[in-house]
Amino acid sequence: MNITELLKILRKFWILEIVIFAAVTGLATWQVKSEPPVYSASTQVLVRTQAGNTDLSAVNANLYAISNQMSTYTSLVKTESVLQPVIDHLGLKTTVGGLAGSVNAEVGNGTLMTITANNTDPQTAADIANEIATSLQDLIVNDLYTDGGKLTTPIEFNVVQKAYAPGAPISPNIPAGIATGAAIGLALAVFVALALGLMDQKIRQVSDVESLVDAPVLGMIPRNPVFAGSAPVIVAQPGGAAAESIRRIAANLMFVVPQDAPVTNVVVVTSGAANEGKSTLSANLAAAYAEKGDSVLLIDADLRKPSIDKYLGINGAVGLTHLITGQADSKTVIQRYWKRNFHVLPAGTRSANPSLLLNSSTMHKALEQLSGYYDHIIIDTTPMDVANDAAVFAKEGGLVVLVVGQNVATKRSLRGVTGEFGMIDAKITGVVVNYAQESKRKGKSYYYYSDDDGKAVTTVKDAPAVSEAAVAKAITPDMPSGVAGGDVHVQAPAIPKQH
Repeated sequence: MNITELLKILRKFWILEIVIFAAVTGLATWQVKSEPPVYSASTQVLVRTQAGNTDLSAVNANLYAISNQMSTYTSLVKTESVLQPVIDHLGLKTTVGGLAGSVNAEVGNGTLMTITANNTDPQTAADIANEIATSLQDLIVNDLYTDGGKLTTPIEFNVVQKAYAPGAPISPNIPAGIATGAAIGLALAVFVALALGLMDQKIRQVSDVESLVDAPVLGMIPRNPVFAGSAPVIVAQPGGAAAESIRRIAANLMFVVPQDAPVTNVVVVTSGAANEGKSTLSANLAAAYAEKGDSVLLIDADLRKPSIDKYLGINGAVGLTHLITGQADSKTVIQRYWKRNFHVLPAGTRSANPSLLLNSSTMHKALEQLSGYYDHIIIDTTPMDVANDAAVFAKEGGLVVLVVGQNVATKRSLRGVTGEFGMIDAKITGVVVNYAQESKRKGKSYYYYSDDDGKAVTTVKDAPAVSEAAVAKAITPDMPSGVAGGDVHVQAPAIPKQH
């Protein structure tokens, strides 16, 4: 995954990212502002020997000895011997351990010691620092080196800087706290968005398709119950927005046909997986071309799970399998639907080996001959996750239209489809996004009639079941010139019967 795809994921979840960023930043702001202020006060003490010997070498020796003891003196600051008298004298409501956690002693250059105390009250912080200096001095001068008053200590503690109540707290640092919270919120928002994007394998929007398929998006079909009817929307609701979306796809497909394409009137419709709407698009696309007067042949080549006959309400007893195996000719298996120029070749009976039939020389020959009689041939094929029948037709020069169901198709499936077409050096001509979220802009419905009430402007009754002989008799007068009378005669291929 490259940087462009990562940026698309971030753009996809931008609302969630803003919510996470605002929530974390707000929580950090509330937390830092709710913390009690802490004040820090320091006193400085100079440790030296008592003046009694003016000899320079002796003075230097004493300073060296005291310097070696300074680490010991700073450690005494947090002991019970020093802190308990401070607690008792100031009446602090704390323990020795609690007070030890809020005080500190450091040694700078030489024998200068800095004692620091922190407290939520500025004056108390100063009092604690000054009182610790007094308690430490009393411990060292009067207790450690005196041996019960028999000895006199040579150590002196001189307070050179008394602690005073500070004017401003040292914490919380509100700007720094808010900045830290904002940085954490931003990092968390990016992490959550990328995690969701990488885990989500569904196709959620057009950009997901564009990032995986190197082909133009011909259009989007809205999720509309009219597509679940028993007739194409061009027939059932020709004045609706759904019908207009089909017309737009049909027109766009003609615009993107490569000039060097060997075959320009054979369209292969497929999808990555089942239930993405390929058969619905096939029937509606054929109806769109028939509406404007072009001769159209819709072929149901999904021999594993045919559905065109049920969708259009026509007889599917005989069809493509009979034509390929020589059991019937084109005049018998091709039926007229809706208009004289709209013909349908159903799948016929199921075959035990559909791929062998569709990839046979007989099928190629039949398709080649039929393409000479029709302006458009629309072939509905099996989903690519089931079989690569669409790739077989594409290899022969057919224009591939890939149907991608929004919130149905997966990225893994789409990668597999593009990889398989690429492996045989066949290109996907265009992509149609199905089940797209319909726009809620009311102004668009002004241009379409009978769209909001859901009533059909024109309806087609289901065709009654007919026999094979009746099919040939009924369609012969309406066949395009050159097809009527069974001009396409295909010999049965040498395919052994399957048991």
